[in-house]
Amino acid sequence: MIRVLTVSTLTALLFGTTSVMGAESLKEAFTNAQTEGQLRLGVVRIEDDKGGTASTVALGGSLGVKTDPLKGISLGATFYTTNALFGKDKEGMFLDSNNDSYSIVGEAYIQADLGKTSIKAGRQIVDTPYADSDDIGMIPNTFEGYTLINQDITDTTIVLASLDKWSGVDTDTPEQFNEMQGSGDAVLTAGVIYEGVENTTLQAWHYKLDDANFNYVEAGYETEQFNLAVQYTDQDNENSAFGVSVGMNFGELALSTAYNRVDGTVANGFGGGPFFTSSEDHTVAEVLDQEAILVGAEYAITDVTLALTHVAFDKGENETDYVISYAVNGNHTLDLIYSDMYDDGNMVRFFANYNF
Repeated sequence: MIRVLTVSTLTALLFGTTSVMGAESLKEAFTNAQTEGQLRLGVVRIEDDKGGTASTVALGGSLGVKTDPLKGISLGATFYTTNALFGKDKEGMFLDSNNDSYSIVGEAYIQADLGKTSIKAGRQIVDTPYADSDDIGMIPNTFEGYTLINQDITDTTIVLASLDKWSGVDTDTPEQFNEMQGSGDAVLTAGVIYEGVENTTLQAWHYKLDDANFNYVEAGYETEQFNLAVQYTDQDNENSAFGVSVGMNFGELALSTAYNRVDGTVANGFGGGPFFTSSEDHTVAEVLDQEAILVGAEYAITDVTLALTHVAFDKGENETDYVISYAVNGNHTLDLIYSDMYDDGNMVRFFANYNF
């Protein structure tokens, strides 16, 4: 329930996996290329605050390939597609800016692995506090630019990134890569994650934008029975947010609660945002001096997980989310999400994913 970026998670998300030995020739690099994909069926129905409804049933997914590294150098690409079978979702969550089906090469990169340093250039998946994939629809956010990750210091991961374009579910025109800033300049990012204390993750991030600097720090402690995390962020020193999250595990039952307080107005950044009280749709962002309290419960029964989360916002509408997830097998999952946003309407989503 707590959003903490670990070294292993961040490494996998930013740079994927590579073979230990690597290829000995260019032919072998392509012959031993790894492929992976996902077939996704998605259904969404949204009712707005005036009672109007829009719905879409879409079929899509992704297909990716990555060459075996040759002298530490590898190439990768992932093709994403979403195709409306029925309906047009005017909210744009499943389709493009014209409410049509679309396809895009969301990842296309060259990666260099040099000892404990990896460098990736091109289109890629990135997951950091203020730039993330936010995979809530048919096609996630992907970014274009440069990322570097280094793990030479024991228990420490250093991340540097320069990102100038992005596409996906949170952009105005998801069918193409858009400049992240009006000036066209890149968003510069630096982050440090430290896991040298048992059960503890500490992280600090800095983002340099055209008209603001975002700073984010988080500390998390987690065991099998208990987890605690605190977060603080400031955006251009005038707008800030504080958060705390606590969770307890009782066998198959997990209970959680979280609190966020905003002074001024904060943004989610480029993605879903890092805030502990974020629900499926609503967050504490974009509202002056907002406060929110989250309470949640999750119960796992063999391959089925039931989750209930309620977030009370002191300004704006509350939200209650009901989630049912079923792991059919190691490759096939089903997810049903119902979001009651009260006077803001409601949203129902269903996903059937098959990974191969």
